[in-house]
Amino acid sequence: MDPTSRSGAPEVPRRIEIPVRVRFDEATAAGHCRASAHLRAMQDVAWAHSTGAGFDLPWYRAHGRFWLVRCLVLDVLRPVEPGTVLTVSTEVVAMRRIWARRESDFVAPGGALVAHGLADWVMTTAEGAPARILDDLLVLFGGTDRLEPAHVPPARPPSDAAELPLRVAPRDLDPMGHANNAVYVDWLDEAVLRAGGAADVERTPRRYRLEYLLPAAPDAAIVARTWRAGPGWACQLSNPDGTVLLRARLEPVAVDDAVAAS
Repeated sequence: MDPTSRSGAPEVPRRIEIPVRVRFDEATAAGHCRASAHLRAMQDVAWAHSTGAGFDLPWYRAHGRFWLVRCLVLDVLRPVEPGTVLTVSTEVVAMRRIWARRESDFVAPGGALVAHGLADWVMTTAEGAPARILDDLLVLFGGTDRLEPAHVPPARPPSDAAELPLRVAPRDLDPMGHANNAVYVDWLDEAVLRAGGAADVERTPRRYRLEYLLPAAPDAAIVARTWRAGPGWACQLSNPDGTVLLRARLEPVAVDDAVAAS
């Protein structure tokens, strides 16, 4: 796609690709790259794209605007071993009013697509209230409104749902002071494991769908409730008072449906 630039900023393509090496500590006991590692790579490449366009973290802080992830869909198509250098792309495919969508491909040496992800982001003020996307961002990254934000349908946990108590530790926080969105995927995998789905967190292809409703506060005690939902799993993270923070699904997906359906 042809580069687009805003006045005073470097010329930046709408899509970039960056090599990312899967580290040893990012692999499961089975020797496969964790789903959360894919999401961390998505974030890092997106930040590189934004920073290259002149929108770095100090810029956002100076303008009192921040991005919060609203929904994630990740298709893990093939297992990836540590040490593999993946080519990870990022592209803004939709942006309007207060939300934007980025999509990422993960390509192994030789050209095989091993994962695909999309992230819907909402722009907020420093206090967390929804805010209009600033014009500088719209000039560079805007241009389509044909897509609608993704969602995870609400569902009530059954009485026999497996419960896993969790706590937001300092290591879970990102520079925004929130539990990073990739941490929730680790929690989801752990919750499914505890509920008896060990095979499901390693199966490929598989799809993660997460809708973030409210941020988990630092040092907060939360609980994950997980239950079988069709061929996959549903999970709900809540505060002790019952306030729902996250709705999530982990599901098998046919190869032909992966990516295209996301």
